[in-house]
Amino acid sequence: MLRRTYFVGLLVLSLGTSCTDDPLVSTPASDSQDMSGGPTSFDPPPTASTPTEPSTTDPGTATGTSTDPTEASTTSEQPVCGDDIAEGAEECDFGKANADDGGCTLDCKLATCGDGLVWKGVEQCDMGSANNNDYGGCRPDTCHWAARCGDAVLDPDHETCDRGELNGTGVTDDELAPCDLSCGFYGRLLFVTAAKFTGNLGGVSGADLKCRAAASQAGLANANAYRAWISDDFQSPATRFEQWELAVPLILPGGLVVADDLLDLVDNGPHTGISRTEMGDVVHQELVWTNTSAFGETFSVTDHCDAWLSASDTLETRQGLNALAIEDGPDWDIWRDERWWTSYLNLRCHKVAHLYCIDDGFVLEEER
Repeated sequence: MLRRTYFVGLLVLSLGTSCTDDPLVSTPASDSQDMSGGPTSFDPPPTASTPTEPSTTDPGTATGTSTDPTEASTTSEQPVCGDDIAEGAEECDFGKANADDGGCTLDCKLATCGDGLVWKGVEQCDMGSANNNDYGGCRPDTCHWAARCGDAVLDPDHETCDRGELNGTGVTDDELAPCDLSCGFYGRLLFVTAAKFTGNLGGVSGADLKCRAAASQAGLANANAYRAWISDDFQSPATRFEQWELAVPLILPGGLVVADDLLDLVDNGPHTGISRTEMGDVVHQELVWTNTSAFGETFSVTDHCDAWLSASDTLETRQGLNALAIEDGPDWDIWRDERWWTSYLNLRCHKVAHLYCIDDGFVLEEER
């Protein structure tokens, strides 16, 4: 009985003191806890859970994105030339239509005159920084050709002929020779020397040397390959010309065609008189030393000015008549049909006459 009273008293006393307003009495110790075991209102707030150990793998490899700002700037998306979107430093982008001969190049740059690329359908040429207005150049303002070989316009300072697209084809549309790819006449030159000589030519080889000297002084190509149209008792053009059967036109300085080739010359006669000197001067009705028949063979085995070593007035040989002033009528027909150009009359060896000279070292265009 006494124990129960005491307990109640203690309980009343305890309840009484818990309701007191005295702060000193009501303040619990800092480590006191509720009977339930939970934190009191004075416990510190819950702390964050302990983080897991960081991965040794670069976080950028896990997500594909780097957290390093420097690395991020270098891996950011760049313009792609050819994606049909002009952006960044691209001047244009036509996608699959980009082309170095088009308006937008493979580098996504706008085509311009001077870029060294030829814009098809717009530019004719483009030599880049080498564009110029000189002959054979590419105009820097339009990228069209300046005066050049192949434009079908004759430029006398640089060309002897220009047939445009016909150059190099061997085709001609008039009495002049075809044009080669260098805008020169395509053919073997044949001329009559401006100088005259006695029958003492220094032999057949001496006559060749006179032809070569004339060609050289005139600045003709293959000057050292010319031969004289002349015969002695055992050699003639038919036997000593190396290009006897070469199918190349025989032409005069200035381009006039004399014959389709040497075989045409002996078979059918010249189309026109051999009336031009190595310098291109016109001469008519001049005598020429030959001793050569219409077929390019020796005319006489005895009359040849002692093998072209004598200027004696007691010796004679055959001569040709180079041309007529009027290439029409009966005289012209006889001159041509009778081959007067090579076999006209005999002349004493002390007289003077010209020589016929023919290029015998012609280089075919495909071999140049």
